[in-house]
Amino acid sequence: IEMHRSNFHDELSFLLLEGVIAELPEDESKDTTDTELGHVYRSMLREFLNWPLAKIRTEQFMESLPPSFLQEKALVLGRVGSHEDALRILYRDLKSLDLALEYCDDRFARQKAKQEAIRMRHQSSNIALPGPDPTGTLQVKQEDNAYLPLVRVALESDDTERGTEAAIKVLALRRSAIDRAAALRLLPSDVPVSAVARPFLIPALVDSESQVRRMTVVSALLRSRYLRLKEKLTEAQLKAQANIHVVPALRSLNLGDPLHSTMSFRARTTSSTPSSTMPYVEIVKHFFPRHL
Repeated sequence: IEMHRSNFHDELSFLLLEGVIAELPEDESKDTTDTELGHVYRSMLREFLNWPLAKIRTEQFMESLPPSFLQEKALVLGRVGSHEDALRILYRDLKSLDLALEYCDDRFARQKAKQEAIRMRHQSSNIALPGPDPTGTLQVKQEDNAYLPLVRVALESDDTERGTEAAIKVLALRRSAIDRAAALRLLPSDVPVSAVARPFLIPALVDSESQVRRMTVVSALLRSRYLRLKEKLTEAQLKAQANIHVVPALRSLNLGDPLHSTMSFRARTTSSTPSSTMPYVEIVKHFFPRHL
């Protein structure tokens, strides 16, 4: 079944690629714009290459890609885990930080979905996992973080000033999804703190403080709800344990419903052990509007 699926996916990817190539103008040096149909083919091809469940033989497909298909090449490299190489194409060759960020966003979303699936699977198995990320995002190891490779690629730029600005921009735009300490360690030592403080450090600190306050409020609300539920549970247990309707003597007095009933307790006796003359006596107090 797996082989048939791979063959089918390979055939589909090549058909989409042929559709794009067939719609290209004869002289690509003059016009590189896709036709309307070519744009449809290219969009479907990129979507298919970006689909995590696609079973494509990447080496064979890479050999068939024309040199001008840079974004498609980046997606194929991403499929085999060469994320920095893919980001070099998007950021350097295509000169697009937006495409590079979009690539990282897709990868981050998949990481988060995978982490959530693992958490749900463990919860269904009653296996304890660490608590949720306090920032509300997926925090992964430095080598697996979706955005740190883009920071490294930007800093490798020939234009040092432009690369540093791009790296700081990535930190600022995705500060809630990046390991902040690891990201700061990537920045060159000669970058002044003032260049990072306003776009990244100060908003990150504000976000952290805001998250702490929100978590504190949520914790207090959950604690209050827990206490209310516990109180209702206790009242229900007392009512169930002290149901006067099963006591004929009380039922015949027509006292109505009790206002409150205590839990049963054992009356004190002079002896530590029960006997025929002094048995253990369980007492329940029933409070009525005018009677006890």
